[in-house]
Amino acid sequence: MNNIEKAKVMVTTTRVTVRPESRREFFQTISPLTQRIRSEKGCINYRLYEESGDENSLILIEEWEAEANWNDHRNGDNFAVLLGLVAAVGIPAKIDFKLLSQIGGNEVIKAP
Repeated sequence: MNNIEKAKVMVTTTRVTVRPESRREFFQTISPLTQRIRSEKGCINYRLYEESGDENSLILIEEWEAEANWNDHRNGDNFAVLLGLVAAVGIPAKIDFKLLSQIGGNEVIKAP
């Protein structure tokens, strides 16, 4: 993938906070779900991270080849399962999405 193609990649972050008593249920469902999502057309990467100092605050980082792929994902069964999971175990039952955009690479960092 060249630099122009990389600039078109969709990167989203999703913050989910789970109730402590539902943490195990969340991971039992999210683990196979992430495997299925990673096999969706256009999915470059789909990772789950735990916030340092708060094991119940989690971040999903998704990378998609194109906006159309991400839209297909949002309209698909796996996304519906994710929404249902968050509604069942989340505090409160909500997801915050953020779309990231690329400004540049090393060339934008000025040396002191």
